[in-house]
Amino acid sequence: MFSKRKFLLISKINVLFLILLILIKFLPVTFSRYQSSGIGNVNSNIAFYLLDVGQMNKTIKISDLIPSDSGYVYHFTISNVKDNRVSDVDLEYILKIRTTTNLPIRYELFLNSDYQDGNSVNLINNDNTKIEKDLDGTYFQEFTFDKVELFYKTPKVNTYTLVVYLDKNEEDFVYQGAVELIELSVDSSQVTVN
Repeated sequence: MFSKRKFLLISKINVLFLILLILIKFLPVTFSRYQSSGIGNVNSNIAFYLLDVGQMNKTIKISDLIPSDSGYVYHFTISNVKDNRVSDVDLEYILKIRTTTNLPIRYELFLNSDYQDGNSVNLINNDNTKIEKDLDGTYFQEFTFDKVELFYKTPKVNTYTLVVYLDKNEEDFVYQGAVELIELSVDSSQVTVN
C-alpha cells in the first residue's frame, strides 16, 4: 500500500537532488565570469615615489638562482607622482645599485625600454661600476648612474628593468643555496638654479 511518510521522504530527496543539479549546472558559470588568466612580466616589484628630497633604500633578495641562458627580470619605478599628487619642486635623483659578490652574476639595467629589444641600451658599463670593501671585509659591487631630473609640472614615471644572469657554464655545487642581495638606493635633491 502507498505510505504518506515514504512519499514525503522521496519528495524531499528529489527536491534536494534537483537543487544539487541546479547548483552544479549554474555555479561554475557564475564563477567563470570573474576568472581570467594570462602570462606576462611583473609590472613593478618596487616603486620609489619622489615627492620630497631624501634618500630611500630597498633590498631585493635573490635566492635559488639556477644557471640559465635567460635572465631573471626585476622591475622597479621611480616617479615624482603618487595618488595624483605631483612633487612641488623640480627634483633630481641619482640611482645606485649595490650587490654582494657571492656569485659570478652579470647584471644589465634598462630605462623605459624593453630589455629584449636589440636597440635597448644597457646602462651598466665599466665607467659606472666599482668594487668596494666594507668594514667587515665584505666585497660589494656598486653601480652609480647619472642624475635624472623630474620636473614638478610634468608627472613622470621612469621604469627600470634589472636583468640578472647566472650563466649556464657556472653550474657548480659551490653556488647551491647561495644568496645574492641587491640594494637599490635613490638619493634625491631639489634642482637649484645657479
